[in-house]
Amino acid sequence: MPDFADCSIVMLAHNGCEFTGYSLNSILAAAVPPRQMIVVNNGSTDNTQEVVDSFAPRFMQAGVDFVSWTNQENLGCSLARNQAWEKTTAKYVLFMDNDTVVCTRNWLELLVAEIEAEPKLGVLGPKLVYPFVPHPIQCAGVGISPRGRIRFRGRGRERHDPKYARRETVPALISACWIKRRELFKELGGLDELFHPVQYEDLDFCMRVNQAGYYCAYTPMVEIYHFEGKTTASSGQSGYWRNIMAQSAKFRKRWKHVITALPDDGEDYHWLADHELGLSTELDLSMVG
Repeated sequence: MPDFADCSIVMLAHNGCEFTGYSLNSILAAAVPPRQMIVVNNGSTDNTQEVVDSFAPRFMQAGVDFVSWTNQENLGCSLARNQAWEKTTAKYVLFMDNDTVVCTRNWLELLVAEIEAEPKLGVLGPKLVYPFVPHPIQCAGVGISPRGRIRFRGRGRERHDPKYARRETVPALISACWIKRRELFKELGGLDELFHPVQYEDLDFCMRVNQAGYYCAYTPMVEIYHFEGKTTASSGQSGYWRNIMAQSAKFRKRWKHVITALPDDGEDYHWLADHELGLSTELDLSMVG
């Protein structure tokens, strides 16, 4: 077993310090640590900095190159992640939202091994599940309809639904947790700040990856808990949905020529409301494997 996974993890934290603590603790508890951990306090107004500072010595004691800094204001997702991406040193870069928590103990080894084995695999994403019992699927890759509608594959379905128990090539992935090749930053230019402050910058990047001759894939071999929306809903529900609609329009305009040529997968693109997901209030962040 390797001492480190050849991976730099980049985590942005804009408030939600409780979730940041869950996430960082799970990374340390996993089977193998990353080679590098970068945490950016992106204009938080809560106790995020104290949480990050408390974890710094623990990562350094584990031999991890721990890097962190504070942006005095929220620079948005694309700019802040691009700044961090430029400072990465490992062969692979993994974006991880601060409201995600490791579920599969050997997650990094599995993700690095899979992307290492496929030279044209540009972006790889795990199965995201809700942290509440019985852990239904939150996202198993992203589907895109010819009309530009977005579907989180498997959202609300049973955790071990056989339809989402196999590896698949997908049009896109959400960046709550994904791994990619570090050199794609120079080749493709990172995340586009057109989508400031957040939303659709990850889907846009995946489309650019596909256009460059790589592909995106989903793997069920790794599961990650995702609280969903804790890192992006700070503007309130009305502002949250207005932003999504604005970013969706930009995305559809840019990629219309590609989207309209996509096959109709015959799936239901209805976005389930929270009350339709059947989530309990029983939080379970157990690590498996």
